[in-house]
Amino acid sequence: MTSNTGTVIRLLQVSDSAFPSGAFAFSSGLETLVNEGRIHDATDIRAVLTGQVLPRWASFDRPFLHAAYAAEADIARLAEIDERCHAQNSADRLAEAARRIGRSLLSVHARIGTRGTAEYRAATSGPDLRDRSGYEPVVQGLIGFGLGLSAAQTEMSALHTVTMGFVSAAIRLGRLGAIEAQAVLAAAAPQMADILDSPVPARPGAFSPFAEIAALRRSTGNANLFAT
Repeated sequence: MTSNTGTVIRLLQVSDSAFPSGAFAFSSGLETLVNEGRIHDATDIRAVLTGQVLPRWASFDRPFLHAAYAAEADIARLAEIDERCHAQNSADRLAEAARRIGRSLLSVHARIGTRGTAEYRAATSGPDLRDRSGYEPVVQGLIGFGLGLSAAQTEMSALHTVTMGFVSAAIRLGRLGAIEAQAVLAAAAPQMADILDSPVPARPGAFSPFAEIAALRRSTGNANLFAT
């Protein structure tokens, strides 16, 4: 087995929906949009995915992921990137979701021995840091480096994860069937490829108000499937 083959196998492992990242608990505001009658079918799901979810990942998560990958598991540099990610996360519930997923990933990867994750988990375990560090794109960048993935493979895995998480949430909310979901993914693939082929934004920034406001507007008085 070549080293490249082994790397691809690890890429598939951490990108699989069965990998325990904790992302299944979040819908990126989709549940609120469904409950309010704003999302009805596959056309609506595709519009939110391609118009809100993917652009937000490309302009916000992607730069932080690349910065964290380039930090090469340096704890001080990762902490500084995490602090910037925290400062620029304006949607509280999406920020909390990103921290919870990131910390879940740190925990799992520390237990399976991914290089650098145990050290960073320990460095961010203090009570004063739990609500301001461990963001998902930062942790994903660290994990990609620790697994020996390339930067391109790391961001491919992250984009696949966020896309599958959103589509899976739509299925669980009863707005997509299994075949429809595959059609939505196929339709979104060219945009995903364009995102990955484009230069990484020099500065992170996000403007996806439809999804962000929906996540903030989530009702806490009713039973919900998702935390956002």
